[in-house]
Amino acid sequence: MKTRRSIVAGAAVIIALFSLSTQSAWWWPFSSEDNKSANSAEVTELGWEDLIPDDFVQPENPLMSMTQEEIDKLLDGSEESNAEMARLEQEFYYAPVVDELDGQRIKIPAYITPLEFDGQDEVKEFLLVPYVGACLHTPPPPANQVLHAISPKMVKNPGMYEAVWAIGTIRTETVKSVLVESGYKLEVENVIPYTEE
Repeated sequence: MKTRRSIVAGAAVIIALFSLSTQSAWWWPFSSEDNKSANSAEVTELGWEDLIPDDFVQPENPLMSMTQEEIDKLLDGSEESNAEMARLEQEFYYAPVVDELDGQRIKIPAYITPLEFDGQDEVKEFLLVPYVGACLHTPPPPANQVLHAISPKMVKNPGMYEAVWAIGTIRTETVKSVLVESGYKLEVENVIPYTEE
């Protein structure tokens, strides 16, 4: 009798599992659906504004509210004025990142700025910036508007006037380069010509 109950219970479990398997592949760790999702993790398309926390308000340039006398004193070259200038710059250029982005696969439109200037047609380490000439012909953007990109293979540098789509995993990691401090790092998977979708 016990053996018969065990066989019936076992059969019921097998039927239940078979029933589940026809409705969903969630329970079977090697299903083709799981394999697909593991190999093609979702890519989130971002704009540059998405790299700035929603609640962050850029402080007003402190020099705008100073009198000419205060500005002259600030720029007199003394140790005290240099320390105050460094404090004001740190406050003004503070650029927090969006921590929730860390580890996400993203796609972002950008311009490539090489870190070396020897006419490189291909690069493996470079900056991604939101506008033409950033860090070269204009003051650098805030750190949360610069991605320090590293690719495992050489990437064609289309030139400073050509936009690209950069695809990869974003990290909220500060990287200091010869040109600028970046608040993000991008582990590059692919860089393709920009097209509006």
